[in-house]
Amino acid sequence: MLSRENIAQAFEALRANKLRSSLTLLGIIVGVFSIIGVMTALGALTSSIDQSLSQLGSETFTIKKWPSIQMGGSDWLKYMKRKQITYEQIRFVRQTASLPLAVSAEHTYAPLSVSYGNETSDPQFYLQGSDDNYTINHNRDVSKGRMLTADDVQYARDVTVLGQDIVDRVFKNGEDPLGKTVRMNGHNYTVVGVFEKKGGGMGQSQDGFALIPITNELKYFIQESETSLQMTVRARNKNLFDETQDEVIGALRSVRGVKPGAENDFEVENNTSLTLQFESFSKYLSYAGFGISAIALLAASIGIMNIMLVSVTERTKEIGIRKAMGATKTDIAGQFLTEAVVLCEIGGVIGIAIGIGLGNLIAVFIHASVYVPTVWVGIGLGVCSLVGIVFGLYPALKAANMSPIDALRFE
Repeated sequence: MLSRENIAQAFEALRANKLRSSLTLLGIIVGVFSIIGVMTALGALTSSIDQSLSQLGSETFTIKKWPSIQMGGSDWLKYMKRKQITYEQIRFVRQTASLPLAVSAEHTYAPLSVSYGNETSDPQFYLQGSDDNYTINHNRDVSKGRMLTADDVQYARDVTVLGQDIVDRVFKNGEDPLGKTVRMNGHNYTVVGVFEKKGGGMGQSQDGFALIPITNELKYFIQESETSLQMTVRARNKNLFDETQDEVIGALRSVRGVKPGAENDFEVENNTSLTLQFESFSKYLSYAGFGISAIALLAASIGIMNIMLVSVTERTKEIGIRKAMGATKTDIAGQFLTEAVVLCEIGGVIGIAIGIGLGNLIAVFIHASVYVPTVWVGIGLGVCSLVGIVFGLYPALKAANMSPIDALRFE
């Protein structure tokens, strides 16, 4: 039915009514663009998150007061009432738990501005408070100098290990930062090390931070009574992961006074749980995108049927002439059905192109990898064809069933 001749006639009919066809295409474009754009952005973000989680390793888990991803506000009050996770609690776990390879206390503070000499950065960086186990738990390497030591943490020393983004910003002309004093949010720190560059991940650069002892951060930047810390734990191997997690949870429940049988008053997250949380979150975004596109496509479908009915009426005499020359009902129906499908496919292709382009523009903006949702591209084109067939069928049948005599008399 979609013969080369019918397709050529369809394009000719669309060129003859550019404005009307363009307005009809708009609905199709918006509908397809909305779902493809959402799926492209979600795919890029998911790929970036998966990549970042894989860098942490399957032996690592975190414990915090609030979940990383929260759907809805029903549990907000429960999380709010939880006690803070303190540095002393994390120290207790570190001292009593025997299975973990490394336990680190962590807290992120932002924004951070760094200055050295005449160079001062915008407040675009962040401060990471932690301890001597940070590099083990986060698969980081120090390219210059040294890592924080246990003594640095114990005595809350004013020392820092810088990410490469900060070094590039405030140390010009390749100057060696080791031993230099930088000023961070009004406090002076001696640079003892520089992290190896790691690139982007989780929607942002992984090199735009400065690491200081968690005790120093508690001393100058945050109040422990009003701030909950995060604990990151690394098991010795995959086989001991579950046992390690159980031991750490038991130790933390003990020091926090959680009664036997009561649920944990903290969140335990690992690669699997974070992936499931994000998949649940992205599912709702997918539903929203699909709902928007469905409404737009429905409106566009009505427009497709309307323009085809108008086209049938305008070309009544043409239909009569074709029938008088021997065209069958199938030929006439095929011509108008092809027109409807071609119109939908043109809108679909444009919508897909805009959706992929805008979705990846968002991905680049959040430092995620470029992504093309090939499955959804196929679904989008298939839906466009279906819309063209379903909503173009009635006008096509109306044209095919016209009496050639009545059609030739039409004025």
